[in-house]
Amino acid sequence: MPICIVVEAEIKEDRMDEFLDVIEKNAIGSRAEPGCMRFDVLQATDATNKFIFYEVYEKSDDITHHTEQPHYAAWVAFKESGGTISSVSKKASGKFMT
Repeated sequence: MPICIVVEAEIKEDRMDEFLDVIEKNAIGSRAEPGCMRFDVLQATDATNKFIFYEVYEKSDDITHHTEQPHYAAWVAFKESGGTISSVSKKASGKFMT
């Protein structure tokens, strides 16, 4: 059963260009990982600095592998440097997916 990660992130306005560069590299790198079935980056329609990441992995080991990659480390470094106002991650198991 696939494992899904949903991240809701609010980005500081003055860090948007940097964020977009980091998250594009993270998404592209993640999609190339074994076991990554999907990595979508969505921008909220009501606030240009709010994003949702929708990630799907085949199994738990694939998530562990993901968190060991340089493109993921760049996202973590961006958050740790104060680039986000908030970032909340939720994990779920896939039930009815297409």
